[in-house]
Amino acid sequence: MTRNLTLFSLFAIMLVSLVSCGSKDNPEAVADKFLNHIARGEFEKASEYASKQTGQMLALAAAFSEGSEFEQKSNHKDLKCEIDGDTAKCTYTVDGETEVIDLIKEDGKWKVHQKKE
Repeated sequence: MTRNLTLFSLFAIMLVSLVSCGSKDNPEAVADKFLNHIARGEFEKASEYASKQTGQMLALAAAFSEGSEFEQKSNHKDLKCEIDGDTAKCTYTVDGETEVIDLIKEDGKWKVHQKKE
């Protein structure tokens, strides 16, 4: 009886660990965190969720915004992502306008990838 309880407990712990680990690195979670940090002007924190290329652009944005104060909360809504292999396209709305953000898998993790345009 105690062996069955022990096995069940171990299984439950493993299941919770797998679910919690998987939910942290999905396109929706990454895009949401990225957008929230950008809205608050936290470019360094946002770069943790950005591809290397996008991180370089964020460093430039941080330099230009140095000394500026950001108090805005992110007001994005209806965030949905479509995954296609190692890329994802996420759509969301801000003030009634539909916006798109792209993500790529970089070193096995989802990262926001904004092209230099």
